[in-house]
Amino acid sequence: MTRQNRTYSRSAGIAYLLTHVTSVTAVAAYAASALPLGVALEFTLALGCLLTGLLLLPLLRCAGEVRALTFAFLRGLEAAVIAAGTLPMLALAWTGGSRDVLEALHSAAFLVGQGLVISVNTVVLAWLLLDSGLVPKALAVLGLFGGVVVLGSNTAQLFGLIPLNGPVAGVCALPIFAFEIWFAFYLIIAGLRPRADVNAGAGEHAVPAA
Repeated sequence: MTRQNRTYSRSAGIAYLLTHVTSVTAVAAYAASALPLGVALEFTLALGCLLTGLLLLPLLRCAGEVRALTFAFLRGLEAAVIAAGTLPMLALAWTGGSRDVLEALHSAAFLVGQGLVISVNTVVLAWLLLDSGLVPKALAVLGLFGGVVVLGSNTAQLFGLIPLNGPVAGVCALPIFAFEIWFAFYLIIAGLRPRADVNAGAGEHAVPAA
């Protein structure tokens, strides 16, 4: 792995961890009625999502360009929806408008961005990782499983089959949470090895033909 790819990999891992820290602390800030702080944290979360897509793109393109570009695009879309979801909370902080309506808009953005979009981009990413062998198979399978489960959970919430952000939704989010944390540390510690590097390594250790 080149020094540049190693830097991209570590930076992407740090960005993944940043998204988790900011998402959890944003929820805590909103619960404490610290609305401007919550908005700032969610904006940082959106930047972290965008960074993961951009930093992983050069590492993933060699393994599957279409899926790598799809993941990067969806990660950017997720960031855009999260950023848009901060606007009603900012309006609530500034004007004290209709809390029910503004909080409903924020919840809708959360369901779409950190629910439906993230589930699809995780499935695309995990599928690519599984095919390419860039990470341990168990990690890629966990990502596929987590993405499918969250997609089902958020679709059920969309149609009112289960409570919005309820206990069932929380349990369904655990596999994708575990995948992203494991993936983040894998990026930081081991890093992705593009297919060219993997093939080169295999060639170096190949047994010469008789």
